[in-house]
Amino acid sequence: MFRVNVLYGDPQNPDEFERYYFEKHLPLALKIPGLLGFTAGQTVALTPGERAPYHRVASLYFENQQAAQRALGTPEGQAATSDVANFATGGVTIFADEEQVAISVTLPATLR
Repeated sequence: MFRVNVLYGDPQNPDEFERYYFEKHLPLALKIPGLLGFTAGQTVALTPGERAPYHRVASLYFENQQAAQRALGTPEGQAATSDVANFATGGVTIFADEEQVAISVTLPATLR
């Protein structure tokens, strides 16, 4: 399984970021062909009094690297990718990895 990770920095207006993310961006991202899974969460610091290094983290799952590249090159993938500039005022870091699983987990779908 191949994972594309998207780390969003602290936005100028967190409420507006969240509104746009769920109303506009998430529906675009979920249309990416070949997307096998999608998880996202708002980050929290584990140490009291500290801030988390990112505001929100999202992970997009594909069969392999080639499938991810094909998917992100489609019109739907390009629409989602180019949309990031419309709301990620705190910057964004994107990287990918080949997912390695030690303990499998099944999560209920809570986004949509």
